[in-house]
Amino acid sequence: MDFDWPTYFECAACDAEIPADAVQYDDLGYPECPECGARTGPLARLEAVETIERGLAD
Repeated sequence: MDFDWPTYFECAACDAEIPADAVQYDDLGYPECPECGARTGPLARLEAVETIERGLAD
């Protein structure tokens, strides 16, 4: 009997656990969370800091 284990994407920003086939990828091939829009990859930390700084400036 064959059994396929489902694969999930776990978002580090919002802790959502989403089936991997529902996740979209950016132009560089890094996943983007469908729940909160957070991206992963080398620039993800910079984007998070810029978002926080913009929120503080408002």
